[in-house]
Amino acid sequence: MGSLDKRIECLEQRIWLPEKDKAAALQTALIRDILDEFASLKASRAVHYRGGKRIEPEDIPGKVLGPGYTTKDVWELARRRVFERGRG
Repeated sequence: MGSLDKRIECLEQRIWLPEKDKAAALQTALIRDILDEFASLKASRAVHYRGGKRIEPEDIPGKVLGPGYTTKDVWELARRRVFERGRG
C-alpha cells in the first residue's frame, strides 16, 4: 500500500501547486476535470435506497462501454469526455 499512498501524495502535490505559467495552469485544470469526471462516472454506478425502495443506478460507463469494462476503460472514458467538452 505504500506505493499507492506515495502516488496519491504526489498527485495531490501536483494539483495544489501554485500556478507559475499558463501551461501549468492548463495541466492542473485538466487533471482536476478528469478526476471530477472519473468520480462522476463511478458515482453513476451507485445504488441508492429512498424510503426502503431501491433506486437503480444510471451506470453511464455501462451504457457507453458495454458489459465487462475495466477501471482503465473508465479512466479513458473520463479523459475522452473532458476533451470532447472542449477543455483540451
